[in-house]
Amino acid sequence: MTDLVLLHAFPLDARMWDVPGALTPSLRGQGEPGLDALASQVLAVLDERGLDKVLLGGCSMGGYVAMALLRQAPERVRGLVFVDTKHTADTPEAAANRHAMADRVEREGVGEWLVEAMVPNLLGPNASGTARALVRTMILEQRPEDVAWWQRAMAGRPDSTDVLESLDVPSLVLVGEHDKLTPPDVAAKLAVTLRRSTSERIEDCGHLPPVERPDEFRARLERWRAQVGL
Repeated sequence: MTDLVLLHAFPLDARMWDVPGALTPSLRGQGEPGLDALASQVLAVLDERGLDKVLLGGCSMGGYVAMALLRQAPERVRGLVFVDTKHTADTPEAAANRHAMADRVEREGVGEWLVEAMVPNLLGPNASGTARALVRTMILEQRPEDVAWWQRAMAGRPDSTDVLESLDVPSLVLVGEHDKLTPPDVAAKLAVTLRRSTSERIEDCGHLPPVERPDEFRARLERWRAQVGL
């Protein structure tokens, strides 16, 4: 079976994944903010592990990093898993909001204000107390410099339509039914952009299916991997 690499969402970390056997690198802000820097970090991890080709997945920000990696080294990717993410660039308003949050994090640090700002958009209305507690913990334990860096990196990301249209690998696109940030219609547009995509919606779930519905997420992923031979 192809090695599986999963990249985490903002403003979380590898603890969001409950997928045995997957490589889940931590993404850290280094240098000038840009997703290419994070993609280079992931490629360095693959090199360290001696992994030539992988099944690459990402949730939200992790999906953006996966697309940045595809711009650098598409030959390293045997298949793709995109979870609640999109391939288009930020609107000017969205980018300005990211920069505003980055500025506030640098002024005030990471605290309950960030939890209150993020959780309603990350989790669906029926998310369990366990899921809410895990997301809160992950947010509060992030380094402020990483949170600010990630936001600025995402604000400057390019549209990835041309990169995805040129690929010829199996792709799985998953989206939570109640995702407010990248809703099902956005996921549908991403799936259409990919040549060989399977698109599925996870019911009663928000932006983080691997956290809210980990069993369902793993089952969908494993079924698709068996179908496409990855």
